Amino acid sequence: MIKLFEITSEFIEGPSSNNENVFNYYHKSNRSDIKIIRAILEDWFSKYPEIEKKELKIRFKKDFDSAFFELFLYELFNKLGYEIVIHPELKDSNKRPDFLIMKDGNQTYVEAKVCFGKTEAEMAFENLQNEFYDQLSRVKIKGFLLAIEELNFIGKKQPRVKELLAKIEYEVGKLDPVQITANIQEFGFEGSPIIKFQNKDFSIVVKPMPLIESEKNTVSENPIGMFPFESFWGGGEVSLRQSILKKSKRYGKFDVPYLICINALDKKTAGKPDIENLIWGSLQYTYSTNPKGRDEKLTRKRDGIFYNSGKAQLKNVSGIFITKIFPSNIPNAKYWLHKNPFANNDFNFEDVDLVYSFVVEDQIICVEGSNLDRIFNINKDWLSE
Repeated sequence: MIKLFEITSEFIEGPSSNNENVFNYYHKSNRSDIKIIRAILEDWFSKYPEIEKKELKIRFKKDFDSAFFELFLYELFNKLGYEIVIHPELKDSNKRPDFLIMKDGNQTYVEAKVCFGKTEAEMAFENLQNEFYDQLSRVKIKGFLLAIEELNFIGKKQPRVKELLAKIEYEVGKLDPVQITANIQEFGFEGSPIIKFQNKDFSIVVKPMPLIESEKNTVSENPIGMFPFESFWGGGEVSLRQSILKKSKRYGKFDVPYLICINALDKKTAGKPDIENLIWGSLQYTYSTNPKGRDEKLTRKRDGIFYNSGKAQLKNVSGIFITKIFPSNIPNAKYWLHKNPFANNDFNFEDVDLVYSFVVEDQIICVEGSNLDRIFNINKDWLSE
């Protein structure tokens, strides 16, 4: 019998490094919360069809997020009482959807997609940045943590940090944590000295931040205490829309319902407001030009995923299921299930114990259902047990 996580004598203490292979960390981490998560994933994997386990395990090692989402969906539909066929064959295509789910004689195709909200170039840059942070974390400084105020890469080459580490260690070695603490108390963070470094590959500005008195002689294993602030313009609707549209066209027309499931892992998607703007149309403020009756109200533009530019869209898609699920938030994760009012093939939403929404005469109706803690029978405070 294939296991997801084999018994190992190698252990990783503490948090993961920035570019650590995710599967390797979950496999070897000695943290109590990771042990709990690992046990849940192993339990789910044990119920996955034996003939499919080898391929899924390989994908876990190469693409943890996508493999985890598919395992999550398999367990979810299993808990909801569906029979499940993995990668079912299609009559007129060599392509295969992720699942065919069946209940009471009704069939539905299901496709899974993880949305990171990043281009390939952005993901490559993030890998470069994470590797840089991992190398910077090797700096040996006593009594201080580093706050990174600015970091700019000049090229696409992975920079070497040997000279930077030497400079930081030398500059911090001259500082007195007690004196710097007094400076910060009097002048705020401006009282902390600045260390600047630049070469042909990158430039960086860091501030040494003193540890508390009892830790002033300690060399931290994780010396980066603050990363540069990251901000965004707008929400995550664009990347979600592109992911859904791509999946909607992948298989052509079906003669049974088709659900698209998206795990929105991008930082830009805040939650319900962004998702409702995507599904039903973005909010707008409208009013009448009649001075006797302004009739001011919030309405939605006709730019949603199901109805756009005056036309019904995605008729081959019966519904869209969006989550923000990580291994660490399984019982607490939010989800949003939406019924396409123009679908050619209706999915039986009433037969599934999930919260879902639909539209009747321009009114959004939300039907109650179970949260994930109830469906999976996992306590919300599971990682502290």
